[in-house]
Amino acid sequence: MKHNLKMRIPLLLLIFVSSSLVKTLAQDYFIGGMLGYSIPTNIGNSEEYGFKDYADKGWEVAAVGKWFYQQNLSLGYHIGYQFQAEGEIWDVDRYGDVSASYQTFRLLLNGAYYFSQDEIRPYLGLSFGAYYMINAMDFDASSATNKSVAYTAKEWKPGIAPQVGVLLELSKKTMLDCKLQMDLVAHMEPTVVIDPDYGAVTQNPHGNQNQFSFSVALLFGL
Repeated sequence: MKHNLKMRIPLLLLIFVSSSLVKTLAQDYFIGGMLGYSIPTNIGNSEEYGFKDYADKGWEVAAVGKWFYQQNLSLGYHIGYQFQAEGEIWDVDRYGDVSASYQTFRLLLNGAYYFSQDEIRPYLGLSFGAYYMINAMDFDASSATNKSVAYTAKEWKPGIAPQVGVLLELSKKTMLDCKLQMDLVAHMEPTVVIDPDYGAVTQNPHGNQNQFSFSVALLFGL
């Protein structure tokens, strides 16, 4: 009887500790969806024209998650897709029609420090990871004096994204994350490609694809 009791006590303690740990992790882990609005900028570009001139503002959707491993510290992830149409510089109606697009896939990890543990938590954060960029341009010439040309450039680039935001606790298991972020992506070098019909074509003439974004995410506790 005593032997059985001695075996049961460690087993009960193990079950209690395991269940408590799982419960704690579940309360501190949140996942959800994000909607963001991006504004291209020429910051970090030394050329006369930059990403702000070539790309328009755009929307991003993302799956996000946060793990609060301490009360004022969190780690998380960001898996997103963003689309931007052509900017004003592509307006060349007297020569033909231009259709351009800038798509970005983000695979990021992030960390954040919170200045409060209350229902309203301002914070500073930093994300880093990989950006997969797909830049496409299609020029349809309106006269025989000009030649039509099209290209699609695809590249992986590393980048970082400092951010400032506020986390709002709507309930014990629901949070609203509002933040302002700046994506700083490694320089995308212009590339000259020889088109058999058009001749020399410069892909990615805008250099850096840095941008500001404002986003709102709804997070649910597990």
